[in-house]
Amino acid sequence: MGKTRPRLAWPVMGGLIVVGITVGYPLLMLLLQSVFPNLMRGSLEGMFRPYAELWAMEGLSQMWVNSLACGASATLLAWVLGTSAGWLLARTDIPGKTWLRVSLLIPVMSPAYLLALAYVLIFQPNGLSEAWGIPAPDWMKSAFFSFGGVVMIMTLTTFGAVALLVESALLGISTRMEDAAQCMGTPPWRTFRSITLPLLLPALINAGILVFIDSVSNFGIAAILAPRANLPLLPEVIYEQLTTWPVNLPLGSALSTILAVTAMGMVFISQQFLATRASVNGRIPAMRLTPLKTRGKGLGWLFFGVLFLLSSALPVAAVVYMSLIGKWHGGSPAFTLEHYANLFKEGSSGWQALSTSLLLSLVAATLCVVVGSMVAYALARHRGRLVAFLDQLAVLPRIVPNLVVAVALILAWNVPWSPLPIYGTVGILLLAYVALYQATALRFADAAMHQITPKLEQAAACLGVSRWRILWGIILPMMRPSLFVAWITIVIMCLRDWVASIMLLPPGVQTVGSFIFNQFEQGDFAQAMAMTVSTVVLSTVLLVVTNLNFYRKVF
Repeated sequence: MGKTRPRLAWPVMGGLIVVGITVGYPLLMLLLQSVFPNLMRGSLEGMFRPYAELWAMEGLSQMWVNSLACGASATLLAWVLGTSAGWLLARTDIPGKTWLRVSLLIPVMSPAYLLALAYVLIFQPNGLSEAWGIPAPDWMKSAFFSFGGVVMIMTLTTFGAVALLVESALLGISTRMEDAAQCMGTPPWRTFRSITLPLLLPALINAGILVFIDSVSNFGIAAILAPRANLPLLPEVIYEQLTTWPVNLPLGSALSTILAVTAMGMVFISQQFLATRASVNGRIPAMRLTPLKTRGKGLGWLFFGVLFLLSSALPVAAVVYMSLIGKWHGGSPAFTLEHYANLFKEGSSGWQALSTSLLLSLVAATLCVVVGSMVAYALARHRGRLVAFLDQLAVLPRIVPNLVVAVALILAWNVPWSPLPIYGTVGILLLAYVALYQATALRFADAAMHQITPKLEQAAACLGVSRWRILWGIILPMMRPSLFVAWITIVIMCLRDWVASIMLLPPGVQTVGSFIFNQFEQGDFAQAMAMTVSTVVLSTVLLVVTNLNFYRKVF
């Protein structure tokens, strides 16, 4: 009868096409543009000229050192604060752990530019510290508008994620070896250094890599705080190369490529390091909570309280306070709701920005869930080199900084041979959201697929059920809770997006991120803060309402 070549499964083929268009092609164009600066003109002349310009660029080495130093310092501080908080939650009997975890989640869910905006308003000359009657001393203002202030904001936006990851890792590590060491008279510090820390090291390294990449590539902090601190950072210079006349796309792509290679190199080194280490752990962790005395519990709550004050309470208070100020009379503010009324006035620029962001977020989240589900199904049910390549390609947005992806999309779709004329339209922003956040949907969908046994599909196939009916009748209903969580998470992430909105927004269109940025740069701080508060409230209301109406039906 002869042999026939097996057909490529449609989930694998569809995943390769979609992820290749949204992620693979733009990143390839970024690399080619950084090597061949005249590629858009159809010429391969001037190979590696952008990198030669980088070598001769004045101040580049200092800028690169600043970015690396900020990222490394923020990582170290986030390790210290996050490990301490995670250990208190996992290994002690400190009361109120639920509320303490919530205090860590708030800065994780808050965008970094929120903290940067708030602290700039507090410490700037004649800022909110003077308005509140507690003027900050000059040394504190100078310290904030410097390297230390930039590192502080980076740390406050990332330590919560480190703490939650450390707590999760500690809950999976048995305390039996620590108890044995204690019975043999080993000092607590030596026990932690020799037993707990080696077992905790994989979680610390993974958390540190995430903090470092986020800090080095954080555009919000680089655009708002770094210029005021006279501290040039790499994301700010990339933005200037792409938005300031004369626009230098090759140089911007070369800088972005260096940033991407740095991030991917850090991830590769960490994976190789962790692959050589083996952890020892029991099947059922034996947990022993360290009892804290009244003084210890008080100090623990004081520790969490200070962190909550600096990372959440103070910034939110500054943003809300500033959004309510109308005019100043004799040094005292007059409060008003006029800024919120202007936002929600039909036809206003604020209302258009909110409407555009909400619509784009809903559509992008839906597309991300569809793509993530398809890729997750392909990864779970198929094997081969193409599947392995799809797996590596799909997780790139989680490794490559968002700023680099935005630059890659500019280069990919602003070319004469582009089959889709989406550059300069809202479509490029929608494509950017899908490229940036489809990896988040994949993470949720992949976790759900690993909980679904293939025996259900095999039984249905034996009964003659078609593939599409199996998908719609078995797979998707069982994945629905995870897909919903992914959908609502991506909606909130798109609403608060900052990088793609500023880098790719077409003329005449505004989103929440671009509106806040433009109003802040123009000096209309109150209107910018009103939009920030409205976005946070909208995200919270959307999350609560959808939970109440959807989870009752699902569960």
